[in-house]
Amino acid sequence: MADFNSNFTEIQKQIGIADLTDEQIQELMTALQTKRSAKSKLTKEEKVFYQCCRERRSFSVNQDLDTVVCPHCGSVKAIKNGTRNGRQRYLCKDCKKTFGDTNGTVAFRSKMSIGKWIEFIKLTLQGESCRTIAKELGINKYTALQNRHRVCAVLLQFVSNQDDFKSLAESDEYYYPLSFKDVKDPMFFLVRLGRMPYTHRSYWKNIKYVEKQGFYIDFLHNYIKNEEQNKVELLNYVELGDLKSQERFSNALNGMDTEKIIQVLKTLNEHQKKKRGISNQQVCCLSCVDTNNNRFLQTVCVGRIQPTQAPVPHFSEDTILVTDSHRAYKTVANKHKILLKQIPSGKHTSGGYHLGHINSYHHNISDFIYLYHGVSSKFLDYYLALFYWIEKNKDRPYLEQAYDIITLLSNQARKIPLAHFKYKPISFDLKGILG
Repeated sequence: MADFNSNFTEIQKQIGIADLTDEQIQELMTALQTKRSAKSKLTKEEKVFYQCCRERRSFSVNQDLDTVVCPHCGSVKAIKNGTRNGRQRYLCKDCKKTFGDTNGTVAFRSKMSIGKWIEFIKLTLQGESCRTIAKELGINKYTALQNRHRVCAVLLQFVSNQDDFKSLAESDEYYYPLSFKDVKDPMFFLVRLGRMPYTHRSYWKNIKYVEKQGFYIDFLHNYIKNEEQNKVELLNYVELGDLKSQERFSNALNGMDTEKIIQVLKTLNEHQKKKRGISNQQVCCLSCVDTNNNRFLQTVCVGRIQPTQAPVPHFSEDTILVTDSHRAYKTVANKHKILLKQIPSGKHTSGGYHLGHINSYHHNISDFIYLYHGVSSKFLDYYLALFYWIEKNKDRPYLEQAYDIITLLSNQARKIPLAHFKYKPISFDLKGILG
């Protein structure tokens, strides 16, 4: 429309010098005047977008506003008040404040247009990286990351323990490495964790890293010495070739004192990545699935889950819960009167019961998180919520899912500030790791 208005005068000149009759010129001028004064039509995506965003106002089929509600005072006495950047503005007669047609929608105070928001959500559901999304939409990579967190945050509120398990359900723990990759403060590692960050640095760069924070070089020497000593102490119980054996590794840890176990697991670096034993360097996520597409997925704690920490999904009286031989499930089942069938250790089936569906679900989680090249622990619940949504809606088109997520974002009482993501607390029990 702006280009048409700028060329309108030039078109008038072209008409003046053209070989047209007075009647033809008059008809053409009338048509151009009508075209210039006509309202611009919404695109198909914009129309569906505004139909989804009904929190503060409603739109009719002819794309005009039925009732405009002031987002400041709730009054319906609002009138049109010009445009800004091509968007309609309104003035409330009661509170005398102005507002735009995107107030109460996901596009409010956002630099991304409506079309970009829809495309952004589609690309997010397809598992594209922030770098790829930023390149496709022409936005900053940091903007793409923050908006992904906004989407995940609202999905986390929506998917929290909403499914009901009414028949046969399988439950097990999924473990993901504890990660502080988003933390850039050296004092967090040197003081609170008492170790160096797990990054690839040379010895001399480690010296500069420690000295820059005001520590003596003895800190690094003691750290390296203690790390090597703890490795030797651990390998006295388990040979290097047997670190892949979960049973022998667990037996080795059971032979140590509690304080020594904690110290070894905190400082063990290289071999810690190779072992399969469960430690406080892994985040426990409790999951539950059944054959009716019901799902439960939630972060709980680090290390082994305890009966007092286990959240309980919605089970009915006829539900049969199938788990492994971990004793925490038996305690929870007795407390909540759940019929429990446990698979003995070392076996895959027991009396026709198995854990095949939950193991397949865990495999899908691993494939999903692998796309993001490591997830920080404080955002792990966000990405699990995104995975939950994708698994539940994998048979629906991406565009329909995008409209549903836009509606959820628009129905938020308050927009989530960016500082919430920067200082987001960890959602699970760290069991005193940070002191």
